[in-house]
Order: sequence, then C-alpha cells, then structure tokens
Amino acid sequence: MKIKRNYEITYKFNIKASVDKTIFNAFIDKHKEILETLVNKEAYPELYGEFKTIEFDGFKIIEANKVKTDITDKDIQGINYGTMFGITQKARKAGGVSDSESKDLRTSFKSRGSMLNVPPGAVFENIKDKLYTYITGMTREWEYSTFNFTNRLVAVYKRKDGVTDDQVSNELSTLGNIWNPKSLPAVEAKEYDIIDEGIRAIDNKWIERNLSEIIERIRPQCKAVSIGEKRTSYLATVIYNDTGDNPVLPMTQEKAVYWLDKTKYKNVPGKIRYVIKSYDMVTKGQVDAVKLAKKYPKEEIRVIVQCGIITGGIDQYINRLKKFWTDWFTIYDAYQQVVFGGKPQDIQNLTLYGGVPQVTEEFDGLQVCLYKQDGDGEFTQKLEGKTITFGV
Repeated sequence: MKIKRNYEITYKFNIKASVDKTIFNAFIDKHKEILETLVNKEAYPELYGEFKTIEFDGFKIIEANKVKTDITDKDIQGINYGTMFGITQKARKAGGVSDSESKDLRTSFKSRGSMLNVPPGAVFENIKDKLYTYITGMTREWEYSTFNFTNRLVAVYKRKDGVTDDQVSNELSTLGNIWNPKSLPAVEAKEYDIIDEGIRAIDNKWIERNLSEIIERIRPQCKAVSIGEKRTSYLATVIYNDTGDNPVLPMTQEKAVYWLDKTKYKNVPGKIRYVIKSYDMVTKGQVDAVKLAKKYPKEEIRVIVQCGIITGGIDQYINRLKKFWTDWFTIYDAYQQVVFGGKPQDIQNLTLYGGVPQVTEEFDGLQVCLYKQDGDGEFTQKLEGKTITFGV
C-alpha cells in the first residue's frame, strides 16, 4: 500500500470517548495494513528477530477483553498492590510511571492519535486459556482504556516448541525492559524497572545472587535506555542489596488516591476532607488546598503528600517529606510578611497532615505517616503499639 498523506500514519480516533462512554473507538484492517507497511521489521531486529523461547507471529487486531497483564496479585499488609498500581507488565515496576510521563502520553494520544508508524505494544499468546499477556505496551493500554477502545492492534509472539513455562517467563521478564526505550507513544524502562526485574530474576532463581550474574542479566536492559557501564554496576549492587520481600512503592497521584480509598481515611461531609498532593508541587498544592478550604469552610482539609518514585530508600522518602513541610511553611511565612504585615499566622481549616507510607519495610502500609504539627517536618507512625518518630 502506498501511503500518500501524513495523517494516515496515525489513527485519529474520537477523543470524546474519554468522557462519553457511549462512544467507542476500534482498530480496523486498514490500520493494521498501514502499520505493516510503515513498520519495517528488518529495522527492529531487537523486536522481530530471533529469540530463545518465543517467535514473532505477526501484527494482529485482538479484542480488548482478550488482553491481560501478567502481574499476579501480591498482598502487602492487607493491600492488593498488584491491583492498586494498575495493570503494568510484570517486568516493569507496578505504578512506576510518573505523572509527567502519563501527561505526555495522554497529550500524544489526544494530539497525534494512535501512531501507526511505530512498533505497537507486544503480547504473548497463551495457548491454554486463549488469552494474550502484555510483554510491553501497558502504559498505552491505560490510554486505550481511557478512550474506550474495544480492541488492540499489537505485535503477537508465540512460544517455540520444546521450551518450558519457566524458560518463557525468564526471557519475557527481560524483554519487558529491553523493549522500552524512550519514544512516544511509550514510556521508557527506568532504573527502578531494571532493579525490580533483577530482584525478580533472583527470586525466581533464574540467576544466582552474585554481582557478575546480575550485571550480565541487566546489561542489555541498561543499554536499551542508554545507561552506562558504571551505572549498570551500581544498579547491580542495589539489586544485590535489595532482595527482600518489602519493596519501596513508586507513587503517582492516581495511585495515591487509590491507596487512600482503601484505607480508613475517609471524608466526613461537613467535618473532614482528605486531598493528595505531590512532593514536587508544593506551591500549586498549597494554592489548590487553600481554595478547597475556602470552598468548604466547615471542613478540615487534610493534605497528604505522595513522594513520587523512590529509588533511594527510606532516606530519600524522609527527605522528600521533610522538604515538603519546610517549603510549605516557608511559603506561609512569605505571605505573613508580605501580605499580612508580619501578623501572626492564624490558619483556619487547613492541615498539612502526613505522607503516603511507601517504604513498606519500615511502615504500616495502611497508616498515614503523620506529621508532628509542632515539629519541623518530623512524622510518626504507631508500630507494634509504640509511636515511632522519623526524620529527627
């Protein structure tokens, strides 16, 4: 097929479907034909070349209800984090997509449509249940769901003869990161994805827990996203030192709201209202919270901070919570001097309340890390009957 017009390289679907669920979008054979013309398989040997346990079986249109994630439900302290952080392929850390990346992807879909000149998401065909499991493409899956797509246009891979389930899982785990370099409409694999995959490889006994095997496994994943050899060695050391059962949870605004909904912290009409704000949006977060406090003068507005994607453990988490507190009250102090002529602060129905507990090894995953209201950013949790203070 000869492609003449630029707009034919994308499927400009109906974006109104994101708010009007009576509108549906769907791929058709024409879209698949354009994709097959524009995506030169020989130019992507890393995607459509030779593999140990799987083989490329063509581009196909499949019904949305036939596609699934391979994340298994993992309960941590009563919260189903596999479900909580959305459907993200197992090779990549659940929920590990930042708010800015999600926004960029949403903007790409709205302005460009679904691009037909780039490799689509990849799925593995499960012969037993006749379903398809994502290898890569889950960030796009969120957008397809948002815009009410009834089907998916994907690259399908099938199992080679004579290989075991464990051998297939081992290879798919690494491919989930290698196949995610930075390019819209995709979100690249990050360091925490690679760390998480390395930990999974050790847990599943695909590799031994030694630095040489860890480095050998993650090197192709690091190379795919331009991580150098020195940083690769560092990530291998992190994997070696972080093979426990209690992960540090990456967080976005959407995931934090979902977390809040599963806890005891409920809005009480006329009395209490909880809001989530990102650690790196102090000024905007404060302005929005003040407007909300004005709108609901009879309710105490309690601000809970989500600390984003944590790669530096509890120290980084503590620093982000403390910095948010400091910056929050620095802004108050500026208003006090400039707007109110130095008069004492008399804050009414607005409280900087605490943080989402993302370091599961240290915190109870169902309790807010409560700010000490008379402190300088310290916060507490009640653990095993004792109130423990962090950030001192």
